[in-house]
Amino acid sequence: MLTSLEFQSLRTGLLLTLLLLGNTAFPLSVNPALAEETAPGVSAPDRTLRTLPALAAGLRLAGESDHREWPVYLTRKQAGQGAVFELALTSAVSVMPEGSSLSLMVNGQTLAEREIHAFGQPQKLLFDLPAGVLQPGLNAVRLSVSQRHRVACDSAATYELWSDIDPARTGLRFPDNALGLESLSDLAAIAPDGRGAHRLRIVLADVSDMKALSRAVAVLTRIARETGITHPIVEVTGSAQHSDGLTLIMGTPDELRALASPAMPQPGNLTLVENGSGVTLVAAELDEAGLDSLAQRIGSGDLSVAARTGTPDGLAALRRLRAAAVEPGSTLTLADLGARTSEFNGRLQRTRFDLRLPDDFFPAETGSISLSLAGGYAANLEQTSQIVVRVNGKVAAGLPLADPQGDVFSDKVLRLSLKAFRPGLNTVEMTTQTDTQADRHCDTLAALQDPPRFLLVEETRLDIPSYPRLLGLPSLNASFGGGLARQAKGNVPIYVPFATPDMLSAAATFAVRLGIDMDSTAKATLKIGRPAVTDEAAVLIGAFGDLSPAALAAAGLDAEQLRAAWSGQGIDGAAPQMVNATNPLQRRVVSLQSISRNEPVMTGSIRSPQDPVLQIMPGATRPGPEGFPLPQSPSGTEVMRRWEQQQQGRDPLRNTLSKVETAVSSLFFAPHIQRRDLAPGTTLVLAQGYPGAGNDSFWTVVTAPSTTALAIAVEDIVAPQNWRQLVGEEARYDMQSGIIEAEDSAPHFHVVTQPGSLSNWRLVAAGWLSGNPLIYAGLLLVAALLLAVTTGRAVRYDGKGTV
Repeated sequence: MLTSLEFQSLRTGLLLTLLLLGNTAFPLSVNPALAEETAPGVSAPDRTLRTLPALAAGLRLAGESDHREWPVYLTRKQAGQGAVFELALTSAVSVMPEGSSLSLMVNGQTLAEREIHAFGQPQKLLFDLPAGVLQPGLNAVRLSVSQRHRVACDSAATYELWSDIDPARTGLRFPDNALGLESLSDLAAIAPDGRGAHRLRIVLADVSDMKALSRAVAVLTRIARETGITHPIVEVTGSAQHSDGLTLIMGTPDELRALASPAMPQPGNLTLVENGSGVTLVAAELDEAGLDSLAQRIGSGDLSVAARTGTPDGLAALRRLRAAAVEPGSTLTLADLGARTSEFNGRLQRTRFDLRLPDDFFPAETGSISLSLAGGYAANLEQTSQIVVRVNGKVAAGLPLADPQGDVFSDKVLRLSLKAFRPGLNTVEMTTQTDTQADRHCDTLAALQDPPRFLLVEETRLDIPSYPRLLGLPSLNASFGGGLARQAKGNVPIYVPFATPDMLSAAATFAVRLGIDMDSTAKATLKIGRPAVTDEAAVLIGAFGDLSPAALAAAGLDAEQLRAAWSGQGIDGAAPQMVNATNPLQRRVVSLQSISRNEPVMTGSIRSPQDPVLQIMPGATRPGPEGFPLPQSPSGTEVMRRWEQQQQGRDPLRNTLSKVETAVSSLFFAPHIQRRDLAPGTTLVLAQGYPGAGNDSFWTVVTAPSTTALAIAVEDIVAPQNWRQLVGEEARYDMQSGIIEAEDSAPHFHVVTQPGSLSNWRLVAAGWLSGNPLIYAGLLLVAALLLAVTTGRAVRYDGKGTV
């Protein structure tokens, strides 16, 4: 670490140098990398490893075959160096080393294959990359595994096969860690941290200046969206010290001097300053209006940040990473979705891909996505052999592989109902089970030489039909996928109760992650206070003690329930700088200290059944003789509700009419939302609801037991693997276990998004009636009666019975 005097001297010298080098007449200037010093006795961190961005699919390679793919952007300087791809892998003990391997493919070229042999402990694999393999711009890096079980040959045993990639020790190693930036689009070359997250810092002279903060958030959002950042972590600070990741400083010349900015560009210009693995983007203007105009220019025209150069495979990998919403009437092949032609001789092949649908997608039985399979299977498969397609974990279609002679097909169609999908990101998994009689004998080594049992060709395609459009709320997945921006007319207000660094950092992180999936014209505006009842789509972020009971109730949360669950003493808000957020142990300590416990924190290894905890805290349930809660007497309200339900069950007509009334009213009116009790260990709660009746307001609340827990938990929840799990009206995150509890419930309210489309209303009506068969039958009956009456009046008989 540098002493204060050494740092001041270094900073003064750098400022004098940069004042001479950085003031040019061009909109963007790039300053040479700054030398990085380390205090005597302190070893410099290893920053020559260019780690990989976080993926929504996670980093576990599971089953007998699996793959992961990353788009990696390199500058001309990086691509011109010799590089080594390093991989740290930990495999299950069940993985057979003689028959399991991992291969590396870069830009469509398979470079090498390595055996997986260090099962149960980390294994380090090195791949030399020949000159010319890596190109300036976007490159596609793909890892594929083939894994076999050591002792078992049944399909169930394939679920025991896995290999975990360590993100902190996997990536491209270069001899020189300097980036060599030449343009704003080279910002995509900034490496993520050991979790695959990109560190983004906003430096402000006044952290409570919400206008300046919102302006900076908008710039970072565009940079994240265009460069392929998947896991943004934003820090709001008043210090311009160098750090890893991207630092953004915007201000007038006086403000830049007060912040000790590392560069002083001419007003209207930008300067990029390299600092090893970190980059500082400095923007200067004469006044607030000029800064607003300059901020809007960043990301377009001569100040574009889009990563558009590179290899075709790299550009395709970035498109898949972004996963844009599919359009009605479009066709996608497995190659478009990242899968490749494969011949498989194992027992269970799993092919996964993601399919994003727009925020106003209305799930209904109005049609189906056609999955046209191209491939084949071998002869003499067992009768249990089949293809099963699951959408979001639920079976959507199946195909038996029943022909004893085998089959080769090019257009075998499976229908995936639109009802199985949801707004936002959907996971589609094709599972092919190919059992043979030889599996019963289970000669694991001989099975490696078996001929292929199944062929899947990358020309397999999905045909997307026209689907109904109607925004359903509450829905975290629909809201975070663009619904909030739609409701807020393109400007989502995000409120925090106080302007503290922790709270502003959490709000800025949430805003940037929200903006990645929003339309490019939408933005988020940060504000202090609480929203008005008339705000149509507001977000409130804060510790539960800083949010009013009315604000919590607006999202369907019970303040008393949160207080009972989180009544323990939280961490002081000044503690975050003492916590290493990337250290799992320290993160667990923060979580445990921030959450109330009705008993001391114990693990299963130290607590025994003979040692019950008898401490009773306010609001806790009285423990029984064995330390378990005693049954409580039901309240009068619960008894009355049970009797009403029994009475309704005895009256079929009343029950049917009640269901019809509920179905009709719930399409456009929000009923009362009954929430579950808060589970022990919950660190973060995200919930949605309405602040009052008779208006179109819609609020989203993000809260935690303390500001420290809030800041760290929000960093976790915006990771792509966690973000995709936020569905339904409420989600709860347990920082200790990393588990997200969310229920994909049906929305209670719908908002019209396509008002002028008759065909869309036809699809919506058909979908709604398909989910309400009683109303459909009633309408058919009414139509039949009307037909009978009109027919009777139209036909006239004379006295003799002739027409």
